[in-house]
Amino acid sequence: MRIAFLKVGEYEGLARHIKAIIRRFREKGTEVLELNIAEGALNEKVKELLDFSPFFCIDLNGSGIITVVQEDNKKVLSDAAGFVHVSIFNDEPLFNFMPLMDLRPATNFLPIVCDLKYADSLAFLGIKQPPSYITPFLDLQQMKEPSTERNINLAFFGPVIDPNIIANHVAQSVKQEFLGVFFEVGDFMFRNPEVHILQAHDYILSMFNPNIQEEYLKWREEKPQEFLTFLNQISLYATAKKRWFLLSFLEGMELKIFGEVQGELFEGHQSIVPQNWDELLELLGQSLIVITSYPHSVPTGVGFVPLEVASMGCAMFVDYRATLAGFFTPEEEVITHLPLDRAEIEEKVLYYLDYPEKALEIGERARKKVFEKYTHEDRADFLHDLFTNILASSQQS
Repeated sequence: MRIAFLKVGEYEGLARHIKAIIRRFREKGTEVLELNIAEGALNEKVKELLDFSPFFCIDLNGSGIITVVQEDNKKVLSDAAGFVHVSIFNDEPLFNFMPLMDLRPATNFLPIVCDLKYADSLAFLGIKQPPSYITPFLDLQQMKEPSTERNINLAFFGPVIDPNIIANHVAQSVKQEFLGVFFEVGDFMFRNPEVHILQAHDYILSMFNPNIQEEYLKWREEKPQEFLTFLNQISLYATAKKRWFLLSFLEGMELKIFGEVQGELFEGHQSIVPQNWDELLELLGQSLIVITSYPHSVPTGVGFVPLEVASMGCAMFVDYRATLAGFFTPEEEVITHLPLDRAEIEEKVLYYLDYPEKALEIGERARKKVFEKYTHEDRADFLHDLFTNILASSQQS
């Protein structure tokens, strides 16, 4: 079996864990070609790809989709050349809608999602093929050992932006009559942190004046790209509002924010912007309690960030969601909080700062869970078996 991995630049940040999948495929005897389509002429890359003649071509989030003109028709390269294009979505597909719009008529496409709700997003974008699901994973070879000394008591995993900055930007770029939709949907998602943008949007829109709905739907039909950008802005606004609100509860506490902060810092808070992912891991390895806040782009799953935090032995303080127990055991492997419950957040933070040994025990149990359940081997083996079955079926037919 021959598999090509198409990438745009190097695998950095959370995307670097895909290297473990590549490595595992090679260990299983698969011929693998890694092709950086961002370097050099695209035509030469396409020729190299076709000369390799892959059975499957894999990218992240649709970033490696290539279209060609064949017999005056625009086609996805996988359909024209006869291989299967596989996109692994470790992020919300709505964020990368541009290349996915070319996939609507494609037949040789297989989506793999890391959050079950991404299936709804793909269907919304017109992708017909049902996706397969894999849980996020870590390439432990690229992780670090945590420090023996935890000299950062309380940290927050950023970045963080004042939601008013996003709101002011949107107010200058969309019709004023649509701002009500932006704020009402965003505030509804803020109050209901487990809701997905598509469900929240349709529910709130149905309550608007029929005249506004008619004008809005006309705009949506005439300018679909502007509409999808608008949806993404709402999701980003809701996430920013949830994080900013959470930080306001912690005002006055000595808190290190790992990542850029746009907006005025609260009293006692300090922003530390790591220069690279290795530096971020070192900071996590020095931290006792790390507060994370799920973005709305991870509506049901665990995400890659919590796995990295847990792997460094931090006591992870995370917003509770109904699906959480399927990944980490609340109050044993993670400390949970309700995103809008100020009293609970303050009480739990102060409690574990007073009893750091209990926080360390939670962090150690979470680290153990990552090493037991969230490594790359079974994910890669699942994909390899899936591809083998597809190849066998195609050869029989």
